[in-house]
Amino acid sequence: MINNENQVIEIMPTLLVGDSSFDAGSIPFCTLCIELDDRHIRFCIVRDEKMELIWVEDYSFDRILEASDVFEKLKKIFSAHTRWSGQSWKNVRISFNSAAFSLIPDLIFDPASVTDYLSFALGTAIPAGEKVLYHEVPLVHAQNVFSVPQAWHEWMINHFGTSNITFYHLTGPLIIGALVSHAEYEELRIVSVYFEKDNFFLVVSESKQLLFCNRFRFSTVQELAYIILFTLNQLELLPEEIKVIGYGDVTAGSETFAELSRFFPNLQIGKGPTTLKYSGQCADVPGHKYFGLFNTYLLSS
Repeated sequence: MINNENQVIEIMPTLLVGDSSFDAGSIPFCTLCIELDDRHIRFCIVRDEKMELIWVEDYSFDRILEASDVFEKLKKIFSAHTRWSGQSWKNVRISFNSAAFSLIPDLIFDPASVTDYLSFALGTAIPAGEKVLYHEVPLVHAQNVFSVPQAWHEWMINHFGTSNITFYHLTGPLIIGALVSHAEYEELRIVSVYFEKDNFFLVVSESKQLLFCNRFRFSTVQELAYIILFTLNQLELLPEEIKVIGYGDVTAGSETFAELSRFFPNLQIGKGPTTLKYSGQCADVPGHKYFGLFNTYLLSS
């Protein structure tokens, strides 16, 4: 694990790898990507000139945290990087992983109605203290509407105020990664499954076109398999005729993978985006696990 003199570690990372050539002088030429949810705080650094991944940090927690607890940990982690956490990055791209999102086609999208779109998707009013945002999802011709805690948004704007800051919902990077994977795997139809501890994102695409995207909770592997099978049935797709690619918290040796292989014979573990280059120190980072984080860079590149 790297422990540069510019970092006083108060919260221990579960993963910290980086290129020793990176220093404060590199910051204006790099993009910082951050991924946040109630179990993880992750970030990576990409050197823009070569589109090279040079740094990855992951802070994972063994229980679901309240938004206020995530916020406090976030501030502590970045305050520990005393020499470079608040410097002028070329870009800062932040993705939020939550159930509060809705994809709205460009043809009917009205910026004045974003709160209504999200309220309808959630089936309830937007909680107090939440800020509704939206971003374009390239290739899909849709806007992704989502909400983030107002306090988080304000702190990030102030902390990275001199940088070019963009906010996303995690489904944006996952969708772009899934669509690009058609060229990488030379497949007509692909089911991309991004696994979490008790949730998963399901993205179904055909000929680089998005057919379906949603986030589901599950308690057993059998329930997870049923949801995927039911979705494919509704789309009139046969599981034996479609490539299923796993990302996130899954491995080829896991019980989840073994059980799902019974239903999906063309199941395999994915890889990190091949559009990026990887420094020697980052070459062994499991790209499928950080598929959403890494594609946060590619969403606007």
